[in-house]
Amino acid sequence: MKKIRILCYGDSNTWGAIVPGKVHRFDRLDKRFTKLLEELSQGKFEVIEEGFIARTVDTDDIRMPKGNRNGTLTYVPIVCSHDPLDYIVIMLGTNDMKNKFNKSAKDMVSPLKEKYIDYVREDLAETLTNMPKFVIIAPPVIEFDEELYAGAPAKSKAFNEVYGKLAKDNDCLFVDNEGVTLGPDGVHMNANGHKVLARKLYEVIRSDVECSEMR
Repeated sequence: MKKIRILCYGDSNTWGAIVPGKVHRFDRLDKRFTKLLEELSQGKFEVIEEGFIARTVDTDDIRMPKGNRNGTLTYVPIVCSHDPLDYIVIMLGTNDMKNKFNKSAKDMVSPLKEKYIDYVREDLAETLTNMPKFVIIAPPVIEFDEELYAGAPAKSKAFNEVYGKLAKDNDCLFVDNEGVTLGPDGVHMNANGHKVLARKLYEVIRSDVECSEMR
């Protein structure tokens, strides 16, 4: 049976970062939401992880030695290199909430639509083997309100409403952040958060696959 190919494009939460302390990852097989999603599918999904620490939606953030964290710079090559895809899952926006960038959740709407969704549907329409569906995930509400993330908790509370409307207006699937818990740093998901998100994402994609099979 052909597996459903799912690209998960995101930041350190998609990468599976565990902090504080020296940044490292949750175990590949039993903790990250990407791998939990694959396990929940019982072999039906092939999940491709493309998480990068500090990746933004479209904000330039030069952090050497690994370069600019602007997600638009690597998005198209990654999508094309993993073609064919059935779903593109995007969870970005947490890093754009940093105080130094002075952005809101609403500021993410235009770039997510134009540079991520529309670009694939329009500019890559003749390049890709098939047209993947999009799943927009509302990043977890930030709980850390100091230093880089001063003011972020209040701004990130709008993720569900803003991203939900973005998904609805652009014929995308949507996963909210209700119940997705964070670790002690107040930014990155803990093991339970990964587990909750994996289940929510699985149910959304499973339901869509079943509906498509019935048509």
